[in-house]
Amino acid sequence: MSNIINPFYFGNEVYGDDFCNRVVEIQELKNDVASGQNLLLYAPRRFGKTSLLKKLKQDLQSDDEYKIIYVDLFSISNIDEFIQKYFNLMVNSFETRSSKVIELFKTILKIRPNINMTFDSVGEVSYSLSISKKEQTQTLEDVLNLPFIYAKKFNKKAVVIFDEFQEIEQLEFEKKLRSVIQTHSREVSYIFSGSKKSILTQIFNDKSRAFYKSVKYFNINEILLEDWTAFIKLKFDNTNKNIDIKYIEQIYNITNGFPYYMQQIMSVVWDSTLKLVNDDIVVKSLRLIIEREYDLYSLIWTQLTPNQKNSLKYIITCDGKSLYSNDNLNQSGLSATTLKSTLEALIKKDICDKKNDKYYLIDPFMKYWLENL
Repeated sequence: MSNIINPFYFGNEVYGDDFCNRVVEIQELKNDVASGQNLLLYAPRRFGKTSLLKKLKQDLQSDDEYKIIYVDLFSISNIDEFIQKYFNLMVNSFETRSSKVIELFKTILKIRPNINMTFDSVGEVSYSLSISKKEQTQTLEDVLNLPFIYAKKFNKKAVVIFDEFQEIEQLEFEKKLRSVIQTHSREVSYIFSGSKKSILTQIFNDKSRAFYKSVKYFNINEILLEDWTAFIKLKFDNTNKNIDIKYIEQIYNITNGFPYYMQQIMSVVWDSTLKLVNDDIVVKSLRLIIEREYDLYSLIWTQLTPNQKNSLKYIITCDGKSLYSNDNLNQSGLSATTLKSTLEALIKKDICDKKNDKYYLIDPFMKYWLENL
């Protein structure tokens, strides 16, 4: 058994056999991009949105009709850095042969600045543009237009995925981006994704913002219990271990079906199981995760105000429901005004969220940690 690798993986993007379901979501995304629809895809952190987008990218790349550009804005700090990264990603998506790149982008697409090529230690090539400060604005517009120009000229579908799109606020070219891409019609489909719900809501719902009402909203829901059951049973069966469906359901209720947390606790359960999962293994696995996360939860807790701490406990006490009812508020010692402001702050901190009039802690294991404070 020592040579068998734990079949449950978490902490990074998942691919292949580590990816659980999302068949319906993938198909709907494919239909939307085929029609040139622009989308806003929101999900809390650790919900699997990046893995979903990478799965979509992988599937679309197998079809020669599509060219996919995936941009993670989280690590980009200024406009020049965006131009260089976006350009390099497009070059590598549109043309893999370095001998053809200069010809493609200079003669066909008429990029004005000089194109530079650099090679790393293993021979991988990256591309950049030599631009002066006064050329930056025009070059930004030219680069933003490249997916559309390419798609039109070669009769392709371009799909641009902007992950962690809330970072556009820091880059300060939100209006320019919107003014350019709104002319790209069906030739280019843009997918905007992120995990900061409060910021994304402002970007796409505020009438004064450039992206107001410009996208279809694409919500990612929890993976269904039946899908998790089939996925988990197969993982255990393939490694000569067994888990009863009742334990999968129990763990699903603990994690709310969130992919990261399902994989995390199942990884511990699998490690703790010789042949057959039992009650004791599930309890000890949950306790072990909470012990491992103790320092993180303690740090988060110490950074909260007293009212925020009270509000978190209040959410747990009420199971996230009817928080503004007079009976519940009277017992909590919180006023409606105080509760409103603290809940907004907790959502901005990615500690809690709201769905269907119910508030919940994004990290379900933190709930158990708080209950034992």
